[in-house]
Amino acid sequence: MPFASSAALRAELLTACRVLTHFRIVEGFGHVSARVPDAERILITPRRALGLVAEAELVELDRDGVRLAGDGAPPLEAAMHLAVYRRRADVMAIARGHPRHVAAHACAGEPLRIAHGFGANLGHVVPVFAEPYLVADAERALRLADALGEAAAVILQSNGMLAVGQSVAHACVQALFLEETAQVQLLAQGAALTPRFYSVRDAARRHGEDRVHEPLRAWEYYVAVARGSIPKA
Repeated sequence: MPFASSAALRAELLTACRVLTHFRIVEGFGHVSARVPDAERILITPRRALGLVAEAELVELDRDGVRLAGDGAPPLEAAMHLAVYRRRADVMAIARGHPRHVAAHACAGEPLRIAHGFGANLGHVVPVFAEPYLVADAERALRLADALGEAAAVILQSNGMLAVGQSVAHACVQALFLEETAQVQLLAQGAALTPRFYSVRDAARRHGEDRVHEPLRAWEYYVAVARGSIPKA
């Protein structure tokens, strides 16, 4: 069957693949997905390193995970994406990866309390899904969606992270902000500094100060760097 998604959405997903690869949110493993407007489908990257994915390998799945279009094989954790979309009508895209500094929290099964300003886009704390396995079946996927709740991201114990957004760009920026936050706070703690964590109220205030433009500005920069438009220092 032909793709129901637009060429623009497929191009955006491929851009996300390049950005997340460049900034090491993903390496050999990870995936990105998006709802397909006006269709009961999601568009998702295949079971392949994102930096290698071609447009024809993108996959469209129905609500039950049946492949409707695309040449690639769906990722093992497609059920996780589908469960989140069913639970959260506000989620339009998902980024899944294993960035190194978030992985430090993941291997400890520790929530990430937010002290870094950009991290406040994710709220005051990023929760943990406390099952150290791939989320490859429907039952575990439902529990993952429960652990995510209304949060912007969730850390998977021993297994990386998942971030959600209102667009592909937004989900990717959330993933990048999450990794930057984990890195900065681990550096502070390693230097025997004490992070000053946001309260629920203060995180909401910080997020509200530039809710619309901050992710867009960040995405423009991340894309330019990944494409080589900004030369390395």
